[in-house]
Amino acid sequence: MDRWSIVAAPAAKALTGLVSSYGSYTEKTQSFAARRELASTSGVLIFTLDEPLSIIGADGVEIILKAGEAFIGGAADATSISRALGPQRGLHVFLSPAGLAAVCKAPLAEIANRVLPLSVFRGTAARDLGARLVEARNAGEQFDLADRALMRWFADAPAFDKTVHWAMEQFGAAEPAAVADIAKEIGWSRKHLSQRFTTLTGHSPQTYRRLARFARFTTRLMAMPNDSLAELAAETGYYDQSHLTRDVQALSAMTPGELRASLLPGLGGFRDD
Repeated sequence: MDRWSIVAAPAAKALTGLVSSYGSYTEKTQSFAARRELASTSGVLIFTLDEPLSIIGADGVEIILKAGEAFIGGAADATSISRALGPQRGLHVFLSPAGLAAVCKAPLAEIANRVLPLSVFRGTAARDLGARLVEARNAGEQFDLADRALMRWFADAPAFDKTVHWAMEQFGAAEPAAVADIAKEIGWSRKHLSQRFTTLTGHSPQTYRRLARFARFTTRLMAMPNDSLAELAAETGYYDQSHLTRDVQALSAMTPGELRASLLPGLGGFRDD
């Protein structure tokens, strides 16, 4: 039998704008071992607290994490694969783009389409927090440990580019503005905006808009799996179902129907068989 559960909580108010929430999860599966982590504008930070976890990033590079280790990944324009090598327990830290960059102390471009051990960026501090999380007695203790550690880490992080952050928000909106309109409002040329945006995020504005739309579709699909694909396409910003099909195939290497067939119940994500 497949079982998974999650305890969620908001981050401390001092982390507003950087960390939205935490999810402490446990999982044991028998019918599948791997998930497809789909293309998205969202980065990820997860601490593994039980059996090893294998992650193959969008760049095809695999890392294997043991208990107490963490991985961080950036926005990706292709699918990653996570494979459980035994029962799982972990802490998912939900970071904003600014929070992700602050944890890495580096531009988001350095982790775009990649997953890397958190220790690459935070060294012994990452390993120390991971060891404490393994020993935590409950989810509440995990959240408190993460709050305190992240407050310390963010104190020495460089400031995130506010203009690019604002542009990211506009491109990720349900009705995103055109690149030329955003450049005009900022007071930059379209070329300068594209270069600056790509240098900092690792993705062009056009790609970022596309990934945001795809993420809206996959989120909606998980929430309303029985809705027609035509309805989902219209609700999430696609011109029509053919447009949706082309984008889903390009970003997930699956048709929309195949993607829906891989959907796990209870917002469990997408299985990889």
